[in-house]
This record gives sequence, structure tokens and C-alpha cells, in this order.
Amino acid sequence: MCRSLKLKAEIAVILAVVAIVAVGLFFYVNYGSGVLEVKVTDPPSEWGEVAQIYLNFSSVEIHRAQQDNESGWTRVIDKSTWINLTRTLDFNQTIGLKNLQAGNYNLIRFEISEAVVTVAGANHTSLVPSGMITVSITQGGIRINTGQTAAVLIELNVKVEDSGAFGFRLIPAVKAAPV
Repeated sequence: MCRSLKLKAEIAVILAVVAIVAVGLFFYVNYGSGVLEVKVTDPPSEWGEVAQIYLNFSSVEIHRAQQDNESGWTRVIDKSTWINLTRTLDFNQTIGLKNLQAGNYNLIRFEISEAVVTVAGANHTSLVPSGMITVSITQGGIRINTGQTAAVLIELNVKVEDSGAFGFRLIPAVKAAPV
């Protein structure tokens, strides 16, 4: 009889340890944090007479999947960031790193607040679409795992139009994917 009680006690202790480990693992995976790296690239495009394109990203945000449209957004870049698209033709440029709660993220949005194009050695302010540009992240989104870094690549395929008296205008086609 004593041996049976001892066996039951050992089984109860083992089950308690397994339950504690399972709960701890659940919270670690679902409520821990990882790092998101945001990268930008511009595949080779025909820019015509434009030699350089400079963009000012004033805001970049990412949306946690299965959250509502208002509360699910987290700011990834807190300050204005300039990039030279010419330097992103052959490689990706990191524009931000952010610690995020572990989980799935499905949308990224950003605002290009200013653009400058270089033509014949002179810089010209260029018109850009107003407001936020929101893009679905392909491949079902990006997963941020606890203690790990994940990267999303924003691919800006920019077309430049010369509107004559109205100056230059940028027309971006955008994709985003985990890398």
C-alpha cells in the first residue's frame, strides 16, 4: 500500500513539473519578444534621365495578425529616415530594427513624406503619393519568434514621370515579403 502511494506521489510530481514547463513554454513563445528588421530594396528600374532617387520615410508600422485595424499597429521607425534608392539596386538596406511581441504580422505600412530626384546633376523635389501606403506581407505574413530576429523586405519598384512644368512625380509599386 505504501509503495502505491509513493508511486502516485511521484506521478503527481512529474505531471506538475510537465504542466509548469508547458505553461512556461506557452508564455515564452506567445508573450516573449523578438526583433523585426525592416529592409528596403529597389529592383533595377528604368528611371529615364533620373540618376538618383532619395526618399524620406517618415513612418513605418507593422500590423499584428488577428488584431483590429486600429489597435494592431506598432511603429517600427520612430524618426524620419532618408534612403538613396540607387544604393539599394544591388542589395538591401536596413531602415529599422524593433523589438516586437512574438507572433504573426500580416501588413506593413509606411509614409514617404518627401522625395528628391537628381537629373543632370541637379536635385529636384518630386511629388509622391500622399498618405500611408499599406502592403500585405506575402507568404502569409512574417512570424516573430521569441529571442530571434526576423526580417521583412519592402521592394519599391519606382517609376519616375516628368510632368514638365509640374516637375517630377514618383509612382511606387510595392511588395513586402519575409526574408
